[in-house]
Amino acid sequence: MTIPRSDDLSTDLLEDFRLDAAEQFPRCEQLLIELEHYPDDEPRLRELFRVVHTLKGNLGYVGLNHLMPLPQAMEDVLDALRERRIDFDSLLGDILLLNLDHLRELIREALGGGAARINPTQMLALSEALHNLAGGAPAKQSQLRRTLLQQLDPSTQLQQPKPQQAPPIQHMLAQYGIDTDADLLFFAELMQAGERRSHYWEGRGQRLLSLALTINELGGKLTEPAQLAAAVCLHDLGMAFLPLELLHKEQNLSRDERRQMQAHPRQGFELLRRMPKWAAAAEIILQHQEHADGSGYPKALTEVEIAPGALILGIVDTFDARTHERAHQTLSKRPLMRAILEINGLAGRQFSSHWVEVFNRALQQQTGYTPH
Repeated sequence: MTIPRSDDLSTDLLEDFRLDAAEQFPRCEQLLIELEHYPDDEPRLRELFRVVHTLKGNLGYVGLNHLMPLPQAMEDVLDALRERRIDFDSLLGDILLLNLDHLRELIREALGGGAARINPTQMLALSEALHNLAGGAPAKQSQLRRTLLQQLDPSTQLQQPKPQQAPPIQHMLAQYGIDTDADLLFFAELMQAGERRSHYWEGRGQRLLSLALTINELGGKLTEPAQLAAAVCLHDLGMAFLPLELLHKEQNLSRDERRQMQAHPRQGFELLRRMPKWAAAAEIILQHQEHADGSGYPKALTEVEIAPGALILGIVDTFDARTHERAHQTLSKRPLMRAILEINGLAGRQFSSHWVEVFNRALQQQTGYTPH
């Protein structure tokens, strides 16, 4: 099989291809994220099929025909979805996202960039597995999808790795130059007591503290670190007083249940505002569910009206929920990749574009993962 060299192709043609791909890959990723929330949305499925089809056609224009079986196999899966022969779920979304990653790397390698994680032979095997998945019986879909995810990324484990013992909160706060006075220790104890209310929350507070304080530091410490730490500890305290059946409910919430959930920032705010020393933390708590575009609650504030600490907390709170709320159902790598894509896809809308960029740098520092 002869692979064309980039210097054998028209410079203008290659540049057009690169520009198109720079739009097509992120759009495919965003559509896959949206399909998890709207799995039966036909316009999104049609658009995703159209973008993948265009990407496949463009490979032919620049002579990368040897890569076309992979997007063709993705089209097979999307056809099966459109015809309701299979259903969309998070596992299938992961499969398609990982295939997009591999295709992106194979294109980069073919055009003279770094080596891809898979070779053309492995790509053909994945393409065949995708084709088989598209034609697989509904009763076998779950096992087919899990097997294919393992094939796509052999380093991925079928169970979450056992978490390492987190350092004491005092030690973590000291790393960011925060003195752990009696108030902060009390806030941390309340946070940990709240975590014991639900098994989904175990270890959540320390994860949030670490990421929020890292983002704040990389962003120039626009929020006083101790105030941000206090807000992180107490921002969901109101949630801990909700009924467990509501906290763990998987079906859509009723209007009254949604009202109860949305009241939790004000409950935390009301508790903390009685301590004047922590007024800034109280304001962060009140605003952490506000959105940059004004679509949040409780006051529908826009980005310029929202405290930087609240903008940071809104990002890390959503990120942690996405990476841990269903971790027991999925492969260990899946939640991280999907959450990063989702956070970046909501920049300028739910989240501040500026703080999303800082979040990306913080995440790269902590995990080594670089968003595309």
